Amino acid sequence: MILKRARPIVLAGLVLLGATVMLSWTQQWFTIVLNEGSRVAVLGSDASRSLAALALAIFAMVAALSLSSIIVRRLLGVLAAVVGGIIVAVAQSALADPLRASQALITDATGISGSESVRALVDAVEISPWPVPAIIAGALIVVLGLFATLSAHRWPVATKKYDRATTVVADDPASQWDAQSRGIDPTADPMA
Repeated sequence: MILKRARPIVLAGLVLLGATVMLSWTQQWFTIVLNEGSRVAVLGSDASRSLAALALAIFAMVAALSLSSIIVRRLLGVLAAVVGGIIVAVAQSALADPLRASQALITDATGISGSESVRALVDAVEISPWPVPAIIAGALIVVLGLFATLSAHRWPVATKKYDRATTVVADDPASQWDAQSRGIDPTADPMA
């Protein structure tokens, strides 16, 4: 039953999850408390700069999935799963080492550079819950990408309504006029 509704589930799910990644990217992920008491707010766009591009790639894949053939759908499903895995890796990397992800902002705020020097300036790191939705959304994108790959053959195919006919119609003049109005050359040899 769920395979019959695979297409809308995959397309709507990918749009929703891509939007979740984009929303998470715009929110504050960390607050760095420096030794002198000042605070540096770190957004997801600063900690994980590539998340926006990855979310946009998911949106582009939604458009391509809705218009593509079975083989291309399967390839795009695998590609969506890979992009979802990259989203998880990027967000987890920032969450695993917030100071490395925030180093450029700390340097801008203090004028001190260098990994060890910046770490010496930091008194505490407060982590917000906003990296978690990006990680969960990335994991669910992996699942939906694999689901798209496995269910691609159940999706409806594009209609042939507007495809050109390639065979010459009957020899009567009315059929030849109809063929010309459809863009077919009735004098062309069908074997050529």
